[in-house]
Amino acid sequence: MRPTFIVLCVAAMAMLTSCVSKKKFNELTEERNRLAQNLEETQRQIKSLQEEQAKTTAEFEKTKGELNGKITSLQSEVEAAKRDAANAQSMLAEKDKKINSLTETIDATFNAYESSGLTLEEVNDNIYLKTNNPVLFSSGSIVLDKNDLAVIDQLAAILKNNPNLEVIVEGHTDNKKIVEGSTYRDNWDLSYRRADAVVRRLMKAGVSPAQLASSARSEYNPLMEDQKTAEARSQNRRVVFRIAPKMGSLYDAAKAK
Repeated sequence: MRPTFIVLCVAAMAMLTSCVSKKKFNELTEERNRLAQNLEETQRQIKSLQEEQAKTTAEFEKTKGELNGKITSLQSEVEAAKRDAANAQSMLAEKDKKINSLTETIDATFNAYESSGLTLEEVNDNIYLKTNNPVLFSSGSIVLDKNDLAVIDQLAAILKNNPNLEVIVEGHTDNKKIVEGSTYRDNWDLSYRRADAVVRRLMKAGVSPAQLASSARSEYNPLMEDQKTAEARSQNRRVVFRIAPKMGSLYDAAKAK
C-alpha cells in the first residue's frame, strides 16, 4: 500500500469522526434546549396552578367562614323561633283558660235565669227574658192592667228569690206621634215612663232596686215593622226585660289566670 493512500484514509476518518460528533452535539443541544423550554413552561404552569390553588383555597375559606356564619345565624334564629313558638303556645293556653272561665261564668248566669223558670231569647245580640204574656199598653198610656200586673208580680217573685239576677226594663211605643199638649213630650218620654212604671211595680213587689234599670227605645225598635193596623201598633206598645250582664264579674273572669 502506498503511503499517500494511507494518509488520505486517516484524514478521511478523522473528518468523518468530527462530523458525527458535531451532529450529535447539536442534537443533544437542541434536545436540551427543548427540555429546558418544557421545564420552564411546566414551572410556569405549576406556578399558575399554585396561584389558582391558593386563590381557590382562600375563596373556600372565605365561603366556608360565611357559610359557618350563616349557619350560626340560622341556628340562632331557629332557637329564637322555638322560644317564640313556646311563648305563643303558653299564651294560647292562657287565653283558652280565660275564655273557658268566661264561658263558664256566662253559662252560669244564663243557667240561673233558666233554672228560675224564665225563657231566654236572643234578639239582635241581646238576651231577653220571655214572659208568658207580653206587657202591653193602650195608646198614649202608661197604665198597667191586671194581666200586666200579674206578669210583673210573677217576675218579681223570681227576682226576689235570685238576688244575683238583674234586668233592664225597656219601654217601647208605636209610631204614632204624641199629640201636642199631651202629658208626655214625645215617644221617648212615653217609652221611658212605661219602663219606669214597670220598674216601680217590681220594687213595690219587693225587688231590690239594685237588680233593676230603665231604658227607653221610643218607636225605633218595633216588634211589628208594618204598623198600618191597630193590632200591629198594639204589639209595639210594650215593655221587654233584657238581661243586664254583670260586666264586673265577666271582666274578672276574663282576667282570671
